[in-house]
Amino acid sequence: MVSDAEGPVIGAGVVEKGNPGNGVATDMDGKYSLRVSPNATIEVAYLGYATQEVPVNGQTTINVTLSEDVSQLDEVVVVGYGTQKKVNLTGAVASVSGKDIASKASTDVLSALQGQISGVAVLRSSGQPGSETETTGLRIRGFSSANEASALILIDGVEGSLTLLNSEDIESISVLKDAAAASIYGARAAAGVVLVTTKKGSSQKLKVSYNGSFGINTPGNMPQRMSSWEEQDYINRARNADRGAPEQNSEQTSWVGNPNYNYYPNGARWNFFSNSNWLDEGTKDYTTQQNHSVSVSGGHGATKYYLSGGFHTKNGLLKYGPDDYQRYNLRANISTEMSKYVDFNLQAAYEGNVDNRNPWGPATVLSHLYNDRGRQAIYLPEEDTNYANNPFSADLQSNAIDAMKNGGTDVRQNQYFTGNANLHIKNVVKGLTLDLNVSRRAGFYSREADMRFLQSMGRNGAIRSGYEINNPNRVIKTKNNSYQDKLEALLNYNLNIDNHSLHILGGASYEQYLKDEMSATARNLLSNDFFSFNYYDNTLPTNTEISDAVQPWKMASLFGRVNYDFAGRYLFEANVRYDGSSRLAPGNRGGVFPSASVGWRVSEEAFFESVKPYVDNFKMRFSWGQLGNSTVLNSMYYPYYGLISNKTEDSTTNILSIMGNPVYYQKEMVSNDVTWETLTSTNIGADLGFFENRLSVTGDYYWKTNDNMLAQLRVGNIAGVVKLPYQNAGTLKTWGWEASAEWRDKIGEVSYHIGFNIDDSQNELVSYDGNNVIKAGAVDKLEGYALNSVWGYKTNGFWSSRDEYLEYKKNNPGYESFNDSKVSGGDVRYVAQGKADHTIGIGGGTPENPGDLVYLGTTNGRYLYGINMGLQWNSFDFTMLWQGVGKRSFLINTATLAPLGNSYEMPWTVHRDYWTEDNPNAYFARPFEGNTFNYNPSDRWLQDGSYIRLKNVQLGYTIPVAKKVIESLRVYLTGTDVWEHTNVLNVFDPEIGNDKNTQYYPFFRTWTMGVNLTF
Repeated sequence: MVSDAEGPVIGAGVVEKGNPGNGVATDMDGKYSLRVSPNATIEVAYLGYATQEVPVNGQTTINVTLSEDVSQLDEVVVVGYGTQKKVNLTGAVASVSGKDIASKASTDVLSALQGQISGVAVLRSSGQPGSETETTGLRIRGFSSANEASALILIDGVEGSLTLLNSEDIESISVLKDAAAASIYGARAAAGVVLVTTKKGSSQKLKVSYNGSFGINTPGNMPQRMSSWEEQDYINRARNADRGAPEQNSEQTSWVGNPNYNYYPNGARWNFFSNSNWLDEGTKDYTTQQNHSVSVSGGHGATKYYLSGGFHTKNGLLKYGPDDYQRYNLRANISTEMSKYVDFNLQAAYEGNVDNRNPWGPATVLSHLYNDRGRQAIYLPEEDTNYANNPFSADLQSNAIDAMKNGGTDVRQNQYFTGNANLHIKNVVKGLTLDLNVSRRAGFYSREADMRFLQSMGRNGAIRSGYEINNPNRVIKTKNNSYQDKLEALLNYNLNIDNHSLHILGGASYEQYLKDEMSATARNLLSNDFFSFNYYDNTLPTNTEISDAVQPWKMASLFGRVNYDFAGRYLFEANVRYDGSSRLAPGNRGGVFPSASVGWRVSEEAFFESVKPYVDNFKMRFSWGQLGNSTVLNSMYYPYYGLISNKTEDSTTNILSIMGNPVYYQKEMVSNDVTWETLTSTNIGADLGFFENRLSVTGDYYWKTNDNMLAQLRVGNIAGVVKLPYQNAGTLKTWGWEASAEWRDKIGEVSYHIGFNIDDSQNELVSYDGNNVIKAGAVDKLEGYALNSVWGYKTNGFWSSRDEYLEYKKNNPGYESFNDSKVSGGDVRYVAQGKADHTIGIGGGTPENPGDLVYLGTTNGRYLYGINMGLQWNSFDFTMLWQGVGKRSFLINTATLAPLGNSYEMPWTVHRDYWTEDNPNAYFARPFEGNTFNYNPSDRWLQDGSYIRLKNVQLGYTIPVAKKVIESLRVYLTGTDVWEHTNVLNVFDPEIGNDKNTQYYPFFRTWTMGVNLTF
């Protein structure tokens, strides 16, 4: 029997040492039965506990009590095409358990990774259900290329998506961060590799688990509206500053919000004086989400199985119309030992989601709710002759409430079917195994957007031109199928002689991908309620838009790895992979990507014995390797007609013709000389353990260079060419460091842990086709600077009056600021660079001649960190995760930051702090309609994007139950994204991207109640 301090351990592995094929797992009572020789030694292992070796010595009954593995040195980590003990790793590999991921109760696995692992950044883009994160939002050790380079996500060896995965199915996640760890995947691994291992069955009685939760979501930081009369006062001040007269006189302004005087006729329209809070009317105070997962696992004899199903749904913030997301998961992992020599493993999965949206766009709807005038009524007066037909008012803006209720639907659906079969051949030659793998991942995407035309109405049916929605009405349908197939053969050989341990891996793979998409749009449908390609005005060519796209690629590879270990002290690993890719030009398709790493366990040396009482483990690591990338090229080297166009520039409807005849041309050139981007990466690291390994510390420093980065040259004045070919004309340097520490201990009946991780990454675009053009704002690619650099003007508060401005001009002849003829008190004082004898501007628009622009930093986050802690006492458990960014700069969109910068963008409550003579130290400039000159990109408006967030907090309780009926029952309460501190203007979340405008879907704060039940 195998047990721990609390009782029997279910699913512990018991194997004969030196014969891993002879092993079993403990049953529901912790019992096991294993046939071995009288002189054998058995090994007993279970995750989170120290592995124990027990000599049989002729015994027939052996009971083992496991103790917690405080050091975790014997933890097995999944690496490329295999596993290794953590203590033997020489590359930069980090792992997190599936239990830690599932406990976060996040909307998807990618979100749950945020703050968990040093060197891994999860970039969230939106709070919209189903759009919180994308795979491109995962960045491992900063930038690997200025072009597209996404981390390779492998789920049980098959490429997949973390956003579609059911977190309850995960056993562990490993992140391969340096080239030595990732180069076994060659050209697919330039941006790092994430390996997900899903749960498997074990030889035990049938076990049924249910995990369910219900959550309440409330919106986090978002704009809030002024009352209509306060808003109108601001408009009057801004109009007066611009035109010398307010929009409304004092009497009219007094009517705003007066319930006794809401409107009056005005020719073909109504004048409204209402008090409409569009945001309150159009959004919910809270939304809900649910997550349900059921799994069945077990095994009998040689067969083991794990079956699961999951469902997740989340409702959006919009009060009316479609705004929700559902995800569905099915998974089956089955393995059987067919004979002494052959094991067969089969994994099959279904992943699907349905995203229901407003066809106008949820962010567009929210933008109008943030900005539609408060004095404008949502509905026409009931006495209006058009009220019965269309009661919604669209007097001065499109009506977002009408758009939500009547705008139509936009349904997007993804379905993925994955099958992976493995034949494991063993025991033919001692230490030698052969794995034959075949997999297919089939994807099916469909979208149908039914967009109803909504007319803007004024008084008595008069049309208010310019405020229509979905003009004209139309139906959009897109469908694509994708197939990714992979064949692999893996040969592994293990040899152990005395203190020498050798492992050799050799493999070959062939992979192919094909995506075939067709999209069509029909405009001016004959009915606003019947969406079909059969019924629309097809007499006009511009009413019809049809397109298709084919994206194929293939890759053939050979790879190998050698691991050598001497006495557990000296570690060596070498990898090499050859990849041939169809994305590259014939003759340049092959690439060889090698790596090597060494490790020295100093703590195992004899001379270290005197330090052992203080330092239990000390390992030094060094690695070097190369990786490839070509994903930016897509499929341009296939003879596909997607390179041919008959449209003008990037238009989808304007046909290029001469004398009525269509003209076709090659819009994009290709090069026969282009080859791989090659990323060379070096890593130095150390792992330490103190106080009987209760404290573990890891640190790494790395640098990597992409010397052959692909760059697309600027067209210049070449006639007849829209895009020049990519060439290997760029160089990107990236460097950084990361560190993590964790303390695990137990005091009496209380087990606890606290951990901290932090990392920093910087980069420099050494060369990129001579890109040296700057502007006021963010510049994504600029030679000599980091990617996404920010440029803007220096400022020095506000002018106190126009007289002060004119006096300054008099003393500095030639100086002139923006909006010179109207600069007055409350306008931003822009500082000239050099002598103040010129008009403020960007000069030559280059770093060498930037005019008055100065470098303000980069939008890339630095000093990313996470703090996790937890404790367990009796039946209670508590965990907490803090996450944040130590340094980041970005700008908010100028017209969004400036109240009435566009006449339709209303001030928010945050804009109350504007300049007046009585408030000279205000945050915002004086009200001024229709001009954004005060809000040009500058140090004044640069946002400090650093923040700390309580990412997750959870309290759980395991209810004592009768084991004969229920194995375990746990209830919990979890909070996600519940609080943050930041200096960012509090209308936006600090994680937003640069130049964010009013099309902003806020992030949610979530409280979840859940239950874990096992029979």
